[in-house]
Order: sequence, then structure tokens, then C-alpha cells
Amino acid sequence: MTAVSGARLLEVDDLRVEFGRGPDTAHVLNGVGYHVDEGETLAVLGESGSGKSVTAQTIMGILDAPPGRITGGSVRFRGEELLGADPERRRLLRGESMAMIFQDALSALNPVYTVGFQIAEQFRFRRGMSRRDAMVRAAEMLDLVRIPNAQQRVKEYPHQFSGGMRQRAMIAMALALDPELLIADEPTTALDVTVQAQIMELLDEQRRERGMGLILITHDLGVVAEVADRIAVMYAGRIVEHTDATTLYAHPGHPYTRGLMESVPRVDSGAGGVAGAPLRPIPGLPPSLAAIPNGCPFHPRCASAVDVCTDEVPPLREIGPASATQHATEHQAACHFAERFAAEGSDRPSTQEVVSR
Repeated sequence: MTAVSGARLLEVDDLRVEFGRGPDTAHVLNGVGYHVDEGETLAVLGESGSGKSVTAQTIMGILDAPPGRITGGSVRFRGEELLGADPERRRLLRGESMAMIFQDALSALNPVYTVGFQIAEQFRFRRGMSRRDAMVRAAEMLDLVRIPNAQQRVKEYPHQFSGGMRQRAMIAMALALDPELLIADEPTTALDVTVQAQIMELLDEQRRERGMGLILITHDLGVVAEVADRIAVMYAGRIVEHTDATTLYAHPGHPYTRGLMESVPRVDSGAGGVAGAPLRPIPGLPPSLAAIPNGCPFHPRCASAVDVCTDEVPPLREIGPASATQHATEHQAACHFAERFAAEGSDRPSTQEVVSR
């Protein structure tokens, strides 16, 4: 099945989440907003602690509360508001309409049950299948994600699977009930480069065949270079840049996005397009979410910061047209000098030159 309508699946608007109370309150999400359409891949990029996973957990309705609490915003799936919805309704949507692949497959899988049992459980309780029929379907799902000898491996336990095979089993579990939206949280963490490419190819293939929307959460620009239609860059609980992948790589409008690019190796050269040049990591550390700096949250780490950056929070605003691609969107960036940065362009003329670490 291939999506042709491109209908809106998910809309996240001005989402705000806090952890803790009092002076030590961590403002984890500070007005996050993005959308995903049928058959589309949205990549959400950012360093650890930027709020990527908390956004996904809030969308799925699995945010630990306490300590987390939603203080504002909206999450709509096919126009239906999910925040404040009946818990039973949220439970029914999970798996059936929305599914999530978690970051650590070994921790996400129960070590005392076979992989096949954990996949088959969904068919038994959601589809009313017998134990035998559910196990047959579980084997079919493992075969779908290219796990060899699936009939035998459904009887094995998570510790008997390699890292890449465990991740494939997690994908099989997430796809079992044919969701319309799949969220993959760092699906290639701790995998070698070859396996990373295989997992990304598998996710993209299933997205195309099923026509589902796909959200890829990652900190690595190289991982999503060739599969993302649009990219949202997060920093300190905010979206700081959002556009289609082609525009982002060619004309990054935020210095944080440029910093992420300069931290990734190129096939043909070192940093800045100079052969043998060292990579240029972003200096400093992300801010504490309990003490986010005034003005632009990135200004303590930005070499281009001036007085206005320390005094005024730059809004996420349109800075120019995006590339003429199928999934092109307006180019938005939260920087006082975004137009200048975008006009300077990137030393990366195409996404093909970005490689995974």
C-alpha cells in the first residue's frame, strides 16, 4: 500500500512539559510544534536532553507523570485531541494507530519471555487470535523484517539475538497491528554503520509500502540524510529550525544546525571541506533545563552571538522558500540572523556527502 492523499496524521502545537516543581523545575518542552502527513518521514534532530524523546512519549501518552506534567499545548491525531482524552481511548490508539520503537531494544524487550511470545501477545489480545495462530503471525512478522529462520527464532529469548536482530524484532512488534504512524526513537543507537544502514532501509521500505507516517528521532544528521522528507531541529526544548531535508543541508539557518553538520564527517574531506581538517564540535554543553539562559538558549555556545541574542528570545519564523521538492515546506528558524546564515549556505552541497559516524 502506498499513500497518495498525504492527509495530515499528527499535529503537535505549542507543547509544554515540565519536570519537578519550585525553583528546580526543569522546562523540558517549551512550545514544541510539528506535524506529520501520511507517507512522510519527519526527522527530529538534537543533542541528548533537547526534548526529542519526551515529545514522543507525550504523543504516545506514556509520559511518566509524576514527575512529568503537561502544562500546555495540543496533540491531535487525525484531528482528534489526545491530551486529556480518556485513558482507554489512548490505550486503543497505541499499537492500532500509533506505535513506537524504543531506543534500547534489550531493555524494551522482556528477558523472561520469548521474542515470538511478545509479538504474538498483540495478536491474541487485540485481534482475538488463538495462541497457535498468533505465533504463526509472529513468525511472519519476523520474516517481514528479514530475520533468518523466523520459524525457529520466535522460540528464542532476547539475549539470543544480536543487537541488530533485537532492533528488527522491535520493528516487527511495532508494525504488528499495522499502525498509521510509527515513531522510531534512536533506532540505530549502538549499532555498527552497516547495520544502521540496513535498519534505516527497512524502516523506509515499510513506510513506503504501508503509506504510514514516520517520525525518526536521532542526534545524527548522517543517519537521516537520505530518508527524511522534512527535518525539525530541537534545542533546549524548542524547535529551532524546520524545513525540508534538501534546504536544511544546503542552507542551514540556525548556527546550532550548522554546528551539528560540522560535527559529522564527510566522505571526501574533513571539516569545512578541507582534506584532513579536524571536525569542529559545538563548544560547551547544552543548558540545564532548570536554568535556561535568557535570550536565545544557544547564545552561550554561539560564536556569532551579540547583545540582542542575550536579551531577546528569537521566535521560530519564516526565513524564505524551501527547495522545490515533493515534501517542501517553508524554511523556519529561531535565530535573529537566520536569513544571513541561510544565505551563506553550507559547505555540504548535497545530502549524499553526509555519512553516518
